[in-house]
Amino acid sequence: MKPIPSFLITTLARSDLSRMSNDLYDLQRQTASNNKADDLKGYGNEAGRIVNARAAIAQSAARVDAANRLVSRFEIQDTALGIAASAAAQLKQDIFTALASDNGTFLAGQLETAFQQATQALNTTYEGSSLFSGERRGGAPVQVQEIGDLPAALNTGSLFEESTRPLTVDLGVGAPVVVAEKASTIARSLYTVFRNLYDLTSGTALGNPITAEQRATLLAISEGIDTAHQNLADAQGRNGDSLARVERDIVRLTAHADLLTKHLGKVAEVDLAEVAMKLSAVRTQYEATAKVFSDVKDLSLVNFLD
Repeated sequence: MKPIPSFLITTLARSDLSRMSNDLYDLQRQTASNNKADDLKGYGNEAGRIVNARAAIAQSAARVDAANRLVSRFEIQDTALGIAASAAAQLKQDIFTALASDNGTFLAGQLETAFQQATQALNTTYEGSSLFSGERRGGAPVQVQEIGDLPAALNTGSLFEESTRPLTVDLGVGAPVVVAEKASTIARSLYTVFRNLYDLTSGTALGNPITAEQRATLLAISEGIDTAHQNLADAQGRNGDSLARVERDIVRLTAHADLLTKHLGKVAEVDLAEVAMKLSAVRTQYEATAKVFSDVKDLSLVNFLD
């Protein structure tokens, strides 16, 4: 067998060292970045799938963020509706207390309290927008700020300022979500009760004792409060249903994003354990080849001459 010239061995060793240096650099880069390539060009035919997966993940994340803000809004709306409903319930209790004691002198003050509590609740804002104004972004939906202005506010337009449609949001999961009903839908009957009771307490002497006619009027108003309270309770229930739906949507959107992330990982990310094994093997080969190269390149006839 003809001996292999030393220059050929050194040439091959130098080529192997160059190749393995590139391999070491790429494996170290993969370890640091956890990605198979630095840019989309490095993925070849998989680049389109990676772009689509990343876009879908970003879209799901944006929708989850929007849904989480909706959850916060629904919780605030639940509190606001609960306050308005409690104000109505307390006012009914006050009416029956007046009837039982045959003394209605305190009802004007209780009416003022209920009116202010309900109005403040229905005019609650979230992130700078009124909760119950529908699609309208500015100002409060309940325009009557003083109970004495109620007699002049005889129609929906003079009592409420809001958009034509309720606010809806499309999270991309099923039909759009109704975020909140309008104040006029929720509380028109409540302000009718407030107006009727205001007319009674301010127009005549509602004192002690309560007349038969006043008693009949108070009983009729208490029935109106039942209707108003039920409307608020129903709105609170629908708000809870919407909250539950959005929470389910968050679970679905998160699961979808997790699935896409897992798929993207298979396409774009490296198996760090596998990369570590390859890195160790290449380092070992590199060190062995470097030793051979070092030994062979120093071979010379001069080394064997005295």
